[in-house]
Amino acid sequence: MNKEILLVAEAVSNEKQVPREKIFEALEFAIASATKKKNEGEIEVRVSIDRTSGDFDTFRRWLVIPDDQEQENPFAEITISAA
Repeated sequence: MNKEILLVAEAVSNEKQVPREKIFEALEFAIASATKKKNEGEIEVRVSIDRTSGDFDTFRRWLVIPDDQEQENPFAEITISAA
């Protein structure tokens, strides 16, 4: 899929006369949104697309809390021992 991302970004950029960087930002946002919908709960996700290879990484951000603290949001918090 990585080469396809590059081709889509280039095609849309040329067709709509929008800078390629804006297209990549929109793609990153769309992939992050799809990842959030796929997972239950309120999670924080960031996507990074490599502008030369088309490879992308998806990162989930957790709030690390002390082991003795009760989790208020198990979808967004993780204890130190579990991290």
